[in-house]
Amino acid sequence: MSGKERILEVAGELFAEKGFTGASMNEIAERAGVAKSLIYHYFDSKKALWEAMVKNYHNKSGLLEKFYETISNDDPDVMMELVTGRNGLFEFFRNNPRLVRLFSWLNLQRDFDPEYPDADMRERVLARITELQEKGQIRPDITPGLVPVVFLSLTMNWFASRWLYAGWFGNSVPPEDVDDAFMGGVMDILVKGISCGDKI
Repeated sequence: MSGKERILEVAGELFAEKGFTGASMNEIAERAGVAKSLIYHYFDSKKALWEAMVKNYHNKSGLLEKFYETISNDDPDVMMELVTGRNGLFEFFRNNPRLVRLFSWLNLQRDFDPEYPDADMRERVLARITELQEKGQIRPDITPGLVPVVFLSLTMNWFASRWLYAGWFGNSVPPEDVDDAFMGGVMDILVKGISCGDKI
């Protein structure tokens, strides 16, 4: 593992444990076993380190590649696969509980705009949703930004607080199937609510 990779790994651990404010650059350097100056060689600020760490999670998951492939596809079902599929957004947060914890900390602390996703990705998503509205595949009266916000907020909140909600499924769903039962139900409710007829 290179020094940069070690810094990113340790930063993820400490940000998850203590939040963005609580984790200091000194502590990150000490735990990573590197000089603090090396961190600043790679990242000019703590925020830059946080953003690089999030991007590192995405790169390892392949989600960004899938995203760029998805937005160029004309099949609206492929867009839904980005949210629900085994390589999609839901799986990404299920497989990265540390990242969910990081966003939970940021939600409490509100120290900075995490710029998640980055501006370029946001614009691409909004343009794609607008295009689907123009094609009559998504209701035109919905504000485009609401679609990703609803999916992101539901997904992140589920994995941050599933221990509070899982009991609502009672004995009808085995514990190992609760995540999929939640997402399946959410997609059924949301997709039928945002689509025009049976086009999605």
